[in-house]
Amino acid sequence: MSSEAIRPSTLDGIKRLAKSLKVERGVRHLQALDAAAQAAGYQNIRHANNVLSGRPATEARRPRHRVYLTAYWKDKESGSSGRETLSLELPCPWDELITLAQLENHRALVHFRAEGPDHLAREHLQRTQSEARRAVCTAARALQFMGATRLRPSKSHSRAFPGGRSSNAIPGRDHYSVWYDRDTKRYLFVDEPYEEAAKGKLAERQAWADKHGFTVIKSTWPGMYAPDGGSRLYLVADTAKGVALEPITAALDRLPPPIVEEAWRGESAPMLPFFVSPGALAKLAAAKDKPPATRKAAVPRNSVGYVQTFVGPQRRPKGRMPIEAHAEVGRLLKSVLTATYQRKGVYNRVNAVRSELDEWTQREYNRAELASEQFFELYYHESGSTFERALPVAERARHDDSLAQAKQMLSAHYPDCPPLRSLLKKIDAAQKSLQTWT
Repeated sequence: MSSEAIRPSTLDGIKRLAKSLKVERGVRHLQALDAAAQAAGYQNIRHANNVLSGRPATEARRPRHRVYLTAYWKDKESGSSGRETLSLELPCPWDELITLAQLENHRALVHFRAEGPDHLAREHLQRTQSEARRAVCTAARALQFMGATRLRPSKSHSRAFPGGRSSNAIPGRDHYSVWYDRDTKRYLFVDEPYEEAAKGKLAERQAWADKHGFTVIKSTWPGMYAPDGGSRLYLVADTAKGVALEPITAALDRLPPPIVEEAWRGESAPMLPFFVSPGALAKLAAAKDKPPATRKAAVPRNSVGYVQTFVGPQRRPKGRMPIEAHAEVGRLLKSVLTATYQRKGVYNRVNAVRSELDEWTQREYNRAELASEQFFELYYHESGSTFERALPVAERARHDDSLAQAKQMLSAHYPDCPPLRSLLKKIDAAQKSLQTWT
């Protein structure tokens, strides 16, 4: 049997496998140790040592859960494009660490969406391969932190400041985030300034901590923001009312080094076909194995069925809308999305509409008729959101008109059928929310 199929569960097993891999692959001993540790489900040999050394055998055998992180990219100057996917081992499924809604509470995860039970993908195209890798690595570091601490990111920033006022925040704060412990109902402030900047504020920061009754601890784990660029992680909490810092620092000490672009160990592949994770494939296979539900007496004539990878059987209008019409509808929807990020009643519904139209387009046109680069531009890759919390009446009216135009085009090019009516109802609901946005 090839050594590639062996999955050791102890340090001794990892070392034995490393000896075999060293001979088979002709690599150095340290490289063989890292490869053997990865086969056992760890990031590298250091990670395996941290987890397995001195721990009970039952804890060493505790199951690990893999999550895949993906970002797509397109370089406009060179015309090249691709996909960057990284697999990460966590102590539990990712959705036990954070909910879909809470992804928006952290800068590293805000643009990721669930593409399967074990897969998170970035919603917008990145401009370069390097940018895509950095986005994936930053998200991985946030999940590393959550997996170790079991804290969840929070937008309740005032809960982590002395007296609930941001004006009382620790001096020299930078790239900070707020975290919540669901068990104790307590908060933690994580500060990640650049090391050189923090050195000039040490005395001032300590005086602040003494004044407000806070504890500040610098973690040996470099952090989430830019550990490869000089930022360092500080844990800041109310000594009496905040998260207890000792267990947090101990948990972070056991983590492997932060995942960074320079040490990229993910998969780099063409943009298409889109990546489908093992969990998504298993979910789809399980759905196919289920006994068929009682079918309705009649199937709508103006729609056709298809299987959507992550959710199962779906229906779409029979026929296809011209590519030029798809491009125009996509432009209208993207113009609304960039202006309404803070109005979730609009943004979420329009985002769902464009996602569904993106699926329909894949079924309407093959790759020979619609190049992958052109396809990806139809409904995604809009410019950044404005993050406005309110819009003038004229702006709301303009975006309401864009949604009305999109509805008109969809109705003109697709036959009346339940899938189309469902899509139009989402646009109606988005318009209603837009009209009441003050």
